Amino acid sequence: MVEEKRCCVCGEPLDPDNISQCNLCGGYFHMAWSVDVQMHECGRYWLNEQTCSLWFICTNCEHRLPSQ
Repeated sequence: MVEEKRCCVCGEPLDPDNISQCNLCGGYFHMAWSVDVQMHECGRYWLNEQTCSLWFICTNCEHRLPSQ
């Protein structure tokens, strides 16, 4: 039996086409990969200036980061 992946933020089942993995905790979360997709996103992307790379972060980890 295949276990259904669930969002590490909201706990809802994940859509295999609109999913990202958090670079900090490794959890999977909802993230739309098209502007045509209407869904609640449980994280975001950001440009990591230290590594000059695109990173993905879930809302849980974003809330744990120090304020800037």
